[in-house]
Amino acid sequence: MNLLRFLDVIPAIPENSLLAQAPDTMPSVGVGTLGAAGLGSASLGLVVINVLALIACVTVHEFGHAYVADRLGDPLPRQQGRVTLNPLAHIDWLGTVIFPALMAMGAGIPLAWGKPVEWTGNPRYLTHRYSMRTIRLMVSTAGPAMNLLLALVTSVFLVVGLKTHSAGLARASSHLVLMNLSLMFFNLLPIPPLDGRSFLEFLPNFMAPVRDFLLRYGSFVFLALVLLGTGSGMSPLGWLMSPFEWLIRKYVELLLLIAG
Repeated sequence: MNLLRFLDVIPAIPENSLLAQAPDTMPSVGVGTLGAAGLGSASLGLVVINVLALIACVTVHEFGHAYVADRLGDPLPRQQGRVTLNPLAHIDWLGTVIFPALMAMGAGIPLAWGKPVEWTGNPRYLTHRYSMRTIRLMVSTAGPAMNLLLALVTSVFLVVGLKTHSAGLARASSHLVLMNLSLMFFNLLPIPPLDGRSFLEFLPNFMAPVRDFLLRYGSFVFLALVLLGTGSGMSPLGWLMSPFEWLIRKYVELLLLIAG
């Protein structure tokens, strides 16, 4: 998915924890895609950390799409050099580097994005073991799945950093954990053009009007949610993401409990 947007995640952290002693290290990846409600003013070091974390998130996300499409037989991702973990193959310099850096410094720019993975979707290239709608589901959810995997891996480093009182390791890990989980949940919303749009194909027939409306007008709905999220107060998008914010808070609290 080429549009990245993150929910504001500020976990309840015990006052005596390492992260509580350095609250500026917890990314406020906000309702404006890192931004309009987003990261706020930041030091140069924090800007660099946020941009690097976003590059890591984008890289694994787009690699997931490319890898699964390639494994299912589609030739286009490999032809375009996308089946790689090299960040240069996946980042968009404007959307992944410049805009997020400006947002981290307080600019009210409501979007950030990576380079979308293209695949033909042509049945003659793809395996016949699965239906086309299942293939579309597998490819679209592969990006969020990779973000979940990276979040789990970096959770181990976060716990190690907290246990060993390594502030640098804990800070970098916390950024990656929160960004990847936020990106995963956001992209699974069933609103085109997000990755979760593939879930609409599995709705029962009695929900066909909802499915058809979102497939036809979902991009406009998404744009409206983005624009409404740039103001103050609870945005519609923030309301949609609030259950996932609660899950992320609980997960971070569990990591802090494990770290002691």
